[in-house]
Amino acid sequence: MSLKIAFVGVGNMASAMIGGLRASGYASDAIIGTSRNADKHKSIEAKHGVAMTSDNRLAVEQADVVFLCVKPNMMRDVIQDLVDVVRQDQLFISVAAGIELKSLAAWLTKPVAIIRSMPNTPSLVGCGMSGLIANEFVSDSQKQWVSDVFDSFGSHAWVQEEEQMHTVTALSGSAPAYFFRVLEVMIEAGQTQGLDAATSRKLATQAMKGAAAMVEELDDDIAVLRRNITSPNGTTQAALETLEENGIKALFSSAVDACSNRSKELGKEFASE
Repeated sequence: MSLKIAFVGVGNMASAMIGGLRASGYASDAIIGTSRNADKHKSIEAKHGVAMTSDNRLAVEQADVVFLCVKPNMMRDVIQDLVDVVRQDQLFISVAAGIELKSLAAWLTKPVAIIRSMPNTPSLVGCGMSGLIANEFVSDSQKQWVSDVFDSFGSHAWVQEEEQMHTVTALSGSAPAYFFRVLEVMIEAGQTQGLDAATSRKLATQAMKGAAAMVEELDDDIAVLRRNITSPNGTTQAALETLEENGIKALFSSAVDACSNRSKELGKEFASE
């Protein structure tokens, strides 16, 4: 029998998760979602075949697993409204950036199993990457179940130290935006050189997609893949030398550091609330 799942706060990310579960064969009657916006209920129900409600407490009461998908600044208030219906045999999974396990545990008030996750937006198209960390009450079987859930809309990686979740945020959670920005710049460059926007977008996007596929599917080191297409004094070498001369390594390292540092700041801000 499928575990009963409640998604508290169904937005784009929760919808992607539900879609992954349903595509993997998870029973629709084992999933219930909540949204304060009742106008969204019918469209979500029609898309995924799951029940929707505006009552968070009702959903949590009947669940074995609760996905907390509300915005970080709303999380404490939402949890505090649920405290008296929380059971110790439930598993809670947070999808909110920056909120640490200790804060979630303090707000839930009971010694319950909690997992903190950091998914990213490619989950919306089944290509997500999620970082995960569990507290001491999460069992091995629960971890395996959660791994399977997150794999239904992409892939996952467990970390052992919560401090590492800041790096997960920088390398995966926020990273799609970096690549979108790179694509924007490349597409603009293509247009400057005379290509139309659609052709520039197709060329640059497919190149990025193909490069990622090679990294994922081939055993070669990334540096080897790069060198394999860099002929001496050729076009690729000219481009790469320009990137290096303009500080690509320092630029991206600084961006990753800034993202990680901001994640740490947010964790402290939410912990102090």
